[in-house]
Amino acid sequence: MSIPEAVLRFASHLLWPLSCPFCGALGESACVICLRRLLDPPMPIDLDGLSLSAGGEHDGAMRELVLELKYGSDRVLGVAMGRALGETFPRPDADLLVPVPLHRGSERAFNQSAAIAEGVGGVWGIPVLDGLAWNERRAAQTSLGITERQMMPADVLRPVKKGISGKRVMLVDDVATTGTTLLRAADAIRRGGGFAVSALSWTHAQRLKSPRSLSDNRYEEKSFSHRGDDNA
Repeated sequence: MSIPEAVLRFASHLLWPLSCPFCGALGESACVICLRRLLDPPMPIDLDGLSLSAGGEHDGAMRELVLELKYGSDRVLGVAMGRALGETFPRPDADLLVPVPLHRGSERAFNQSAAIAEGVGGVWGIPVLDGLAWNERRAAQTSLGITERQMMPADVLRPVKKGISGKRVMLVDDVATTGTTLLRAADAIRRGGGFAVSALSWTHAQRLKSPRSLSDNRYEEKSFSHRGDDNA
């Protein structure tokens, strides 16, 4: 690299400290165009009657983006991921997008699912409502096995906003691992007078494509090499 090129790159970094990891575009945590190229959506997944759409399996670059979103404190990345989903999937027949909330006591600076929902909602023109909350503190999902995740209490989530009543809701999460959290969120929406019409996540665990995904507890959970995922 020549001296002028090095100076130009340094100056660009001062002006635009972010750059797309895929194409190098300055000022972008990740380009929506690049993110869309990563998506490999399966057919909608049936979660005991709740239809889940996902951008692809929780593996490779798709998984790394989730980890960066959760632990890199880059909310803008989450919004871009949501925009990529919104430009890939057709607009649902829904009145609200409701993200799965952060666990009580979480030390994260923002809710990654809400950031994704914001990006999706901006594309679809559907408002986002933080309408749910956890009723209890729960252990980090990385410390729970599949059986323990699926035994999540039926009322573990509660509606906290009156705006849910009478609304058709699409739930939004970053990762669907067993699908249990989304099902509990759908129950909370119903208790709040709304109707959960569908769910959307950035990635899904491969096991969810199996008809036995919600009842087969013999699956041995994959161990992650560094940072863990904490959604059910």
